Amino acid sequence: MIRAAALAIALATAPAIAQDYPTRPITMIVPYPPGALTDAGARLPRDALSAALGQPIIIENRGGAGGTTGAAFVANATPDGYTLMTSVSAPITMNKFMQRNFPYDPATAFAPISLLAESYLLLVVHPSLPVYSLAEFIDYARRNPGKLAYGSSGVGSAHHIAGELLKQKTGIDMVHVPYKGGAPSMQDLIAGNILVAFATAPAALPQMQAGKIRALATTRAERVPELPDIPAIAETVPGVATVSWLGLFAPAGTPRPIIDRLNRAAAQAIADPTVIAAFQMQGLTARSSTPAELQERIKSELELWGQVVSRLGIAAD
Repeated sequence: MIRAAALAIALATAPAIAQDYPTRPITMIVPYPPGALTDAGARLPRDALSAALGQPIIIENRGGAGGTTGAAFVANATPDGYTLMTSVSAPITMNKFMQRNFPYDPATAFAPISLLAESYLLLVVHPSLPVYSLAEFIDYARRNPGKLAYGSSGVGSAHHIAGELLKQKTGIDMVHVPYKGGAPSMQDLIAGNILVAFATAPAALPQMQAGKIRALATTRAERVPELPDIPAIAETVPGVATVSWLGLFAPAGTPRPIIDRLNRAAAQAIADPTVIAAFQMQGLTARSSTPAELQERIKSELELWGQVVSRLGIAAD
């Protein structure tokens, strides 16, 4: 009822709001803890986006349930352009199929603004695990069924999907350990509490360089140009490839002129050479889109992941 009333007020005052928007600071919800890929994806273009809009942008982390908690907060926020979300694809296109009592319809709960970037994951292991290639890893897992546990950023995350795809394609048996984000998963991997994880580049690369973890492969369909010595999983196990993306969203019902204003500002921000370079350092490739293009991508991925999750037999948690 409150949500409906807020939406009605926003629509009634849309022309006036849109003409002056924005007139005060904007809150950007990141549905993952600090240190995660999504957090970096929101913070790196923040200054450029703030400059384009002429107002400060306040980052607020609301982690939990693989991104669902923060996304649900945004879905129920007043659609006035002052509460936005930067998120990877999981809370929008994957989590629905793997979480019970899912709190929103991802096809209708948000107003897509723009794609921001695309990313990949790395399959990484603790140095104590005696494997130095994906083939050795698969062989070790087959000889030790159920003894390896792999960490992910949560049920329904791209990390989780990558792990289950690898299990299905190879027949290995690993235990999935979901965390409330990529950073806690990485902390447990470094500590040796788990020996395997799927991790984003910003979480994994510094630890790789410090010798605290070892990378075996990436989840891209082909090798990452910046990491030519790390093979793609698909080179050894065809069909195992997941590419995530970052997008900018507002609550459904946000006036179209505001969405268009935000889209122009986002395109300007991620075209900034400084932002492009910062993204590359984090394993991100800058990508922009129209709201309609992002909406179509969401629609197609909802169909895709619904089929994939069903084939994988992942039960709702």
